[in-house]
Amino acid sequence: MTDFPTSASPAHGVAKAKLKSAASSAQDAYGDLKSAATETLGETRERVQDAAGRAREQLERRYEDLEAYVQMRPAVAVGVAATVGVLVGLLLRGPSRTIYLRDA
Repeated sequence: MTDFPTSASPAHGVAKAKLKSAASSAQDAYGDLKSAATETLGETRERVQDAAGRAREQLERRYEDLEAYVQMRPAVAVGVAATVGVLVGLLLRGPSRTIYLRDA
């Protein structure tokens, strides 16, 4: 018979060493990827918080400008509000539900 177990033993050792090396490389790559993703997430979080802060400040300035305009011209503000209200009401009511009967 063949001496398969003895000839497979060195190949088994080489395969096992390569497998351990590949597993170690994969773990290192995972660690690098995880740290890069964590760093990118932190940077993105900071950018989003900065953008939200700038948007909040701009919104507050616009609101203050609007308040000043309403105090200076209340009649125009009421007219604009009424027009917007009518338009929103027309949009929300949907299509007409009137049923027309034809003469037979």
